[in-house]
Amino acid sequence: MRTLKKASLQRKSSKPNRLNRLSLLVLGLVLLYFFVVVGLPFLSQLSGFSEAHQVIIDENIEAGAWFYIFVEQMREIEPRVRHTLQYTPGTNKSD
Repeated sequence: MRTLKKASLQRKSSKPNRLNRLSLLVLGLVLLYFFVVVGLPFLSQLSGFSEAHQVIIDENIEAGAWFYIFVEQMREIEPRVRHTLQYTPGTNKSD
């Protein structure tokens, strides 16, 4: 008798639980949409990525080759990076 009451209570309580889960899913999707539409453009402006993006558009650089605009900057940094990789403690020095 008690198991029948528990089963009937579980069935009744599952509908609000399902509705609660569905409402949380919809709320999460709406928040995600607003983050993508409002938050990411704001962060892009804040971090200065929009200027780099505008250079890519102005110079008609294809998406797969966008990193080539930074080649000159990498030439200046490359000796320091090589030095750091070569003399980092705990790495194999089998050069």
